Amino acid sequence: MPEMTHDPFEELLGDYFLDARERIDRIEDILLGLKAGDAHNLPDSLDSAKRELHTIKGNSGMMGMTDLQSLAHVLEDKVLSLDKKEPQVDEILSGLDQFRSLLETKKEKNKQTVAVPEERPGQADIQGSIRVPFAALDELVDLLAEMVIFRNRLTDAVVRGRTMGSSDDAWNEVDTAQLALGKTLGFIQERIMKLRMVPLKTLFRHLRRIVHDESEKETKEIHFETSGGDTPMDKALLEVASEALGHLIRNAAIHGIETPRERVRKRKPRTGIVSLSATTHANEVVIEVEDDGAGIKKQALVESAARQGIDLSATEDLYSLMFLPGFSTREGGADLSAGRGMGLYAALQSIQRLGGRLEVLSEEGSGSCFRLRLPLSVSITRAMLMSADREVYALPLSNIVESIRFRTEDGYEVNHAKVFSWREKVIPVIDLGYSFSTALRPRENGYVVIIEADGKYRGLVVDDIVGIREIVVKGLDSMVGSPAGISGSTILGDGRVVLILDPSGLAALRPFVEESV
Repeated sequence: MPEMTHDPFEELLGDYFLDARERIDRIEDILLGLKAGDAHNLPDSLDSAKRELHTIKGNSGMMGMTDLQSLAHVLEDKVLSLDKKEPQVDEILSGLDQFRSLLETKKEKNKQTVAVPEERPGQADIQGSIRVPFAALDELVDLLAEMVIFRNRLTDAVVRGRTMGSSDDAWNEVDTAQLALGKTLGFIQERIMKLRMVPLKTLFRHLRRIVHDESEKETKEIHFETSGGDTPMDKALLEVASEALGHLIRNAAIHGIETPRERVRKRKPRTGIVSLSATTHANEVVIEVEDDGAGIKKQALVESAARQGIDLSATEDLYSLMFLPGFSTREGGADLSAGRGMGLYAALQSIQRLGGRLEVLSEEGSGSCFRLRLPLSVSITRAMLMSADREVYALPLSNIVESIRFRTEDGYEVNHAKVFSWREKVIPVIDLGYSFSTALRPRENGYVVIIEADGKYRGLVVDDIVGIREIVVKGLDSMVGSPAGISGSTILGDGRVVLILDPSGLAALRPFVEESV
């Protein structure tokens, strides 16, 4: 690997790219605030935008970026000429997009020769700290994952060693050292994962821009409200959340909120509201996207399903139809790209890739709420280990409701499917080994693990519960593909590779039992 140079000008250039991007983002926030009707603070906001552009103009000239300097000058003049009563900012927003594009092009051209610090959202506001490239944090997380594997391996080795017989005093000393190591690793893990956390509010500008753009296209009046912006999220999860929330916000603006004329006819305020709120519960982040629009018409879903030849007999939740690829409530399937199905399908896929869930609540005429549940971290998580036909599997704890002893007489058949009575619910039962073809017929006893995913409950029948462990999540090899019910793999302390079960995939499996011959 060639040695990286540390020329002062190159470092200054890297700082310029990062600083310019952060300032452009702040200017966009200011302008979108004006569009939202922040008339009281209008003079101060315009002054702030002008100062930011003036600084960018000066910095661009100092770095020899004359084209960017000229563009910043043009945008500064446009800000100065804005109508103080009804500022129209669309042209300036387009100019900011152009500036970003030019900035990114120049950054890429210098990438091979310039050490450019990686961007960390919001880090410019942190006092008494240094910029740390996320690539460096990712390396630390990878090393931490290896340490967790070795810690599990040591724990298993201690258990095996005790069974072989030796001095109790010696093993007590090993136990003490192993526990101390575990505490230290736990502390390091907590601190490193915190370093990778960024506040959810770093997405708000991007989402507010989506609301602005879509409301202009749809000729609607929409106010975007946010809360819980300080909720921390793992950077990897934030990227997934950005994709999913973009689809959900766009969906709310296009399909949820009515036109001003329709809202007035329904005796609603002309301006619709799309809100985003976030909270942290236990080991997950809960994000809600809500609108006060028309709500989801279940009858329209049923009629659309009939037109598209979709069998509703196995559909437990009509709202799940919206997440089918290509599903549209528009007759003739016109403009599928704008239909709920394509955007919501993409949102669900991005969420489920990292073990998240998406729930839908709606009241016709009053609005809809899409609730995202995402794990706090995606690289290391707690899981229950279970066995079926001598194969060990890992299942994320966040999806487990309860585990119960099971005998075949506890269940019964309905339409060639095994079901189980649990807490006044009748839930389908899936025999893990039989479903994965490691058993010729469903087992007659063992444990049933009640799981919940996408609003569906399933009973997962296994031979035994091995225990609860912290596991390192690894993706599947591209050659393997994406088997139904499997989301990834992990390595146990003894070196065995086990599969991580996908609760959503398991919930989608139809629990057939062996038919009699």
